[in-house]
Amino acid sequence: MEEETALLSVRAVVGQRTARATTNRFDDDSIRRVVNEATAMARLQAPDPELLPVTEQCSYQGVDRFDESAAAATPRFRAEEVGKAVEIAGAHSLTAAGIFATGVSAEAVVNSRGLFAYHAQTRAEASITMMGSDSSGWAKANSIGAGSIQLEQLAERAAQKAVASRRPVEIAPGPWTVVLEPAAVLDLMGFLAYDFSATAIRDQRSFLTDRIGKQLFGSNITIRDDVYHPLQSGSAFDGEGVARKPLVLVERGVVRDIAYSRQAARAAGVEPTGHGFPVPNEFGEAPMNIVVGGGDDSLERMIASTNRGILVT
Repeated sequence: MEEETALLSVRAVVGQRTARATTNRFDDDSIRRVVNEATAMARLQAPDPELLPVTEQCSYQGVDRFDESAAAATPRFRAEEVGKAVEIAGAHSLTAAGIFATGVSAEAVVNSRGLFAYHAQTRAEASITMMGSDSSGWAKANSIGAGSIQLEQLAERAAQKAVASRRPVEIAPGPWTVVLEPAAVLDLMGFLAYDFSATAIRDQRSFLTDRIGKQLFGSNITIRDDVYHPLQSGSAFDGEGVARKPLVLVERGVVRDIAYSRQAARAAGVEPTGHGFPVPNEFGEAPMNIVVGGGDDSLERMIASTNRGILVT
């Protein structure tokens, strides 16, 4: 399948009131209508004494995340790659399911005070599940380029998990060493990342409330937010058009930096870090380009050194 979509989100500011309306229609009448809707809704809002004027033009360092192999990928190319995974499933007497998707996206943040921020990028993503009669295995990868997705390697990895987990047995509750694969670490960080937020801490809905500067992680763990890391995706500006700054969220287990939107930064008397979501929103800000650093052991060496443990994909 192929899909093409576009969305226009208009924010109106009337004094200390603001609201947003969206449309996926781009004729003149529809654009006028969505502007009028946003303005009408803004007039109905309660005044926000902390509301700031919209962002003025700011400079940011762009990131090149456009790969022609993903932009030019055809349905035939994707089907041929999927065929390789199906062959591997058949060789192991397994059933295969999953996706292989490629695409191009672009976003722009523009306002009436001269701001114009633009970013375009490509993406490629593959997810494969191999299933046996009583077992399964899963593997996933994503990149900006389709050529970077090694579908055969992913399929073989998923197949080996399904083969290794055949004839499962029940294990007793107790102390187990758990080895987390990168995807599991990503899911775990997905729950934690939104708490590295000045707004969440101020609202006392973050686990970091009264814990900045304290050691909460192992001393071998460093967590950064870095939009410029080569394996990251996304634009170098936030939902208000503010340039993203790299953050050291956790340094050797100690909580250091947190994210600030413009409004949260003004309240705290600091500079915004470029992690705000489009206003209005209920979350404020959050780091979105997580980079986790730890030891030098590979996944295979961690498994080999574990006498009694559980591998979590």
